[in-house]
Amino acid sequence: MFGKKISGLFTIPSGIVATEVSTLEKIAKEIPEIGILTTKSIGPEPRAGNKEPIVGQPSPFAIINAVGLTNPGADEFASRLSRIKIPEDKFLLISIFGKDEKEFYAVAKKLTLYADGFELNISCPHAEGCGLAVGQDIALVERIVRAVVSLGKPTVIKLAPSVDIEKTIKQAVKAGIKGVTAINTKGPVPYLHDGQPVLSNQVGGLSGQPILPLGLASVKRVRAVTDLPIIACGGIRTAKEVEQYRAAGANYFGIGSALAGMSFAEIKDYFRSLSTDFKNQTNYAEGFLKTETRMKYSGYRVANVDKFNDNVFILKLNKKIQAKPGQFVFLWLPGKGEKPFSVFDDEPLTLFIQNRGCFSSELAKLKVGDKIYVRGPYGNSPPTEGKILLVGGGTGVAAMYLFAKKYPQTVALLGAKDKSHLLYKKFQPVCLQVHLHTESGDIGHKGLVTDDLEKILQEFKPDYCFNCGPAVMVKRVIEQESRYVNPENIYSSLEMLTKCGTGLCGSCANSKGYRNCVDGSFLKPKQI
Repeated sequence: MFGKKISGLFTIPSGIVATEVSTLEKIAKEIPEIGILTTKSIGPEPRAGNKEPIVGQPSPFAIINAVGLTNPGADEFASRLSRIKIPEDKFLLISIFGKDEKEFYAVAKKLTLYADGFELNISCPHAEGCGLAVGQDIALVERIVRAVVSLGKPTVIKLAPSVDIEKTIKQAVKAGIKGVTAINTKGPVPYLHDGQPVLSNQVGGLSGQPILPLGLASVKRVRAVTDLPIIACGGIRTAKEVEQYRAAGANYFGIGSALAGMSFAEIKDYFRSLSTDFKNQTNYAEGFLKTETRMKYSGYRVANVDKFNDNVFILKLNKKIQAKPGQFVFLWLPGKGEKPFSVFDDEPLTLFIQNRGCFSSELAKLKVGDKIYVRGPYGNSPPTEGKILLVGGGTGVAAMYLFAKKYPQTVALLGAKDKSHLLYKKFQPVCLQVHLHTESGDIGHKGLVTDDLEKILQEFKPDYCFNCGPAVMVKRVIEQESRYVNPENIYSSLEMLTKCGTGLCGSCANSKGYRNCVDGSFLKPKQI
């Protein structure tokens, strides 16, 4: 790749899966088939992007998104890159955006110390004033390329399928580009459910299988006017599509939407199989693709809203859901937003919700009979047998009840600041024992759940432990449990920002690079 020996011909396109540097580093160290590490698109200042919903699935192997170029800004991203180590056989391609050549140059200059090269995002179809709005102005594209190229790093442009590819490439080549990424998502396009826009942005960019013909045609057009390296993106799922892009003129291959729903372990196996398939003309990688990512919405009605205390309420819906212990769902109110919540009970679907933001405030206004949409469930339910100890703190208790309901040999240790914040009554009929702790002491033992944990561990001798609550509590609990229980049988859930549920947006990655929605939400101690 531009004179640097790299470990593989594949990349994951910008803004997918590896959006947090922890995941980027994990991929760099553990997936040799990915030789090019493409970062999320970085701009001059922090950008919150669009509120949820930001992603949808119109059909199998098709994704529509309107993330909105969410990023921490160039200064913060440089700081994050300084804290990770990228192997020498990887090419770090930093995607950048801005509204003009001055902004592109400023971002690139701040990141040039860490970049092997830059990818210029002049093609995002759903970001006002950036992306495609820039890419449609060929003269501006030329000025941007010249500005970034002056920093001395190989520079590629990422094209939208809707621009004049031939003219854009010719001008960009004159300005000094060293390669081309083709293509970005197709759009902007709408996505409706029950006649209502799903995305908060109303429209988004379409990726995956439906844009494969457009991607192939675009790569052919690029190859017709330049012999520079091409990174092909758009609809690649198996070695068959890789070969089609190679025949069209591509040198490297980006795979994004096909990774929907895959855990890190599955992505690792998928790329290994895909590389083997490409060499041997086999098709084992197809077996890793997820035909069902549970992104379709189901309509529910509100059966009851029970105010638990001043800022927490229990939302009971009118139908059951097939959910396993530890899983979560997304609730969507058209025009209001979408957020994930642990499944407290499955029959009927019941959620334990803390009123702490705009969307939860809208949920709190719901009345009996109101319609709400649900997608999911998401997350993995850990393998369990024998005696189980549940340790929950605060609203983390919401993720605990299904374990107690499904498994008979269960003891629960639950804590909160006072009785009004401790959800415990449903646990008592289904658990062998329920131990309560409150900071106020108005019910149960006064103090923290960690105060009596070791005593319970010694007496009960659990085979498995499941923990959910504040990070400080969970870490202390794990330390104690690890002295009595095999760490492989300890699972904990920490609250993470989860936006898509399929692993694609990567926003819920923890410090070890695991994404909460597909690798968790209950993780082993070594994964936290």
